[in-house]
Amino acid sequence: MEDLTVLYLTASEIKESFAVYQRTILLEAIGNYPLISVSRKPLDFGTNIIDDGKRSLSNIYRQMLRAAKMATTEFVATAEDDCLYHSNHFTFFRPKPDEFAYDQNRFALFTWGEPIYSWRNRKSNCSLIAPRKLLIEALEERFAAWPNGTPDTITGEVGRGMVERNLNITVRKSVEMFAEVSIIQFNHDNASEDRQVRHRKKLGQIKAYDLYYWGHAKNLRKKYEQ
Repeated sequence: MEDLTVLYLTASEIKESFAVYQRTILLEAIGNYPLISVSRKPLDFGTNIIDDGKRSLSNIYRQMLRAAKMATTEFVATAEDDCLYHSNHFTFFRPKPDEFAYDQNRFALFTWGEPIYSWRNRKSNCSLIAPRKLLIEALEERFAAWPNGTPDTITGEVGRGMVERNLNITVRKSVEMFAEVSIIQFNHDNASEDRQVRHRKKLGQIKAYDLYYWGHAKNLRKKYEQ
């Protein structure tokens, strides 16, 4: 059932060899679901729109809003250019009309230091599955309150109470789900998060050298290093 549109977000700064690999994996994962891509450079990937804002955390959500308004399906899912996805993520779960869903089966793989997967219990925009109308409503309210953009220090995911209280907007519901196969999120030097750029980000509480479906961390990291 094609009830979901994938919103692909890229700052067009990921090294091309990995970008091609990542997009190939994503196309396999999404199957027949429609795809809207937002990029800073023209990209032959689904329906492409050009990012028209200054790079910032706030701009990520503004571009999500643009893409969500183009979609016509009941649900949307964000997909980021530094993440690997399995089809199970897109088919496993659908939230209620008044709640956002985050797939918490998401392991980080740093591109520096020891090659090891790590997990922490935190919601991430890359794992969002949302009712399209609810996402548009939430982001329109956010940018109506902050027309010049939200400060990076308090910008974050929709449906996170702390974020929405700090932005002084409606606090909306969110739920957690765990798909069978993990999302792999690469942490790297071209990320929007300063802690990654400065290699100051710490590993999560749970660590693994080998994961179901994706295999050994050292082998998967080579895909980024090629």
